[in-house]
Amino acid sequence: MGRTIRRAEATECRRCLTYCDRVIAPATCVAARCPSLYTYDDPVSGRRYMGCAHEVFATEIDVALFEEAERGRGYGTLKLAREPLARCAFGVERAHERQAGDAFRCTNRRFADFPDTAPGSLRAFDLRHGLSAA
Repeated sequence: MGRTIRRAEATECRRCLTYCDRVIAPATCVAARCPSLYTYDDPVSGRRYMGCAHEVFATEIDVALFEEAERGRGYGTLKLAREPLARCAFGVERAHERQAGDAFRCTNRRFADFPDTAPGSLRAFDLRHGLSAA
């Protein structure tokens, strides 16, 4: 149970009514020739699928449908399933645009930053944590 909560905190923010999610466009993974992107051919259907070996996005995508979508308006984005890797070009998508009132004011402005818990991340220096005597 605790593991699910930590992953949700890494991929979504529900501190205010804006409701933000970290998302990634698989097209950016393809364009960057990400080494974590894999493809396989399904022997039953004969279709080719692609996915992320590190499960940054958890779904496997039909390559033919992906390419067809990319020729049009684009495939779009997927919600992150876990913390992104350092090479991942993720973004933040808001469920609601800001409206008047304190309830929709962002209380987690660092959510768009690279998460501290992600592989290869650097912890942010914050004076509120105090200085330790070395």
